[in-house]
Amino acid sequence: MHARRLDVTGFTEALEALVDAIPEAESATFIDDEGEAVDLAARVDPFEARIAGAVLSLPLHLARVFARKTGLGEVLALWVVGHRRSVLTRHVGDGLDVVLVIEGTLPRARAGQRLAETAQILRAAAGLGGDPADFEVEARAPTAGPLRPVAVIERGVRREVLEVLGVLHEEGVTHFLVRTDGLREMLLHFDHDSGRWRRV
Repeated sequence: MHARRLDVTGFTEALEALVDAIPEAESATFIDDEGEAVDLAARVDPFEARIAGAVLSLPLHLARVFARKTGLGEVLALWVVGHRRSVLTRHVGDGLDVVLVIEGTLPRARAGQRLAETAQILRAAAGLGGDPADFEVEARAPTAGPLRPVAVIERGVRREVLEVLGVLHEEGVTHFLVRTDGLREMLLHFDHDSGRWRRV
């Protein structure tokens, strides 16, 4: 690791563990919505890590404006592929993202999963509680019938819903008991007003 040029914070350990765990990682920068580095860990000059975070704040902002205008929902991650390097981002909380710069254009699946795990750790360290960004549900509405979950994504790992074991409709909320690949059963809740999923 290079000299930090930043004070050690409650986020330092998680960022350093992320960079250590991914051999191709050059830097991990925890940024606010203005692109300022809250903290970072880097194998390169820390100034480069700060610049990477600052530069990525603009496309993140534009992607979120686009998502709001088109009704896509929250932007949880962004992947930018360059000729020699790639950048992956993960949403941590309101106005906070972590930016991971790696060598090469094809990050291993483990990099995305580890980045999602780190975002959850950073969120907890920032006192933001559980992270809805680390839990997603893919769903579809059949031609006739209610919305149905087809896959659950946790910490970057996607599991297909093999079977819906039960459905309970209450006012404004629908509960689904599902079985996913890996033979895991889980209870999912869909809030019709907010359009959000959560699990127990």
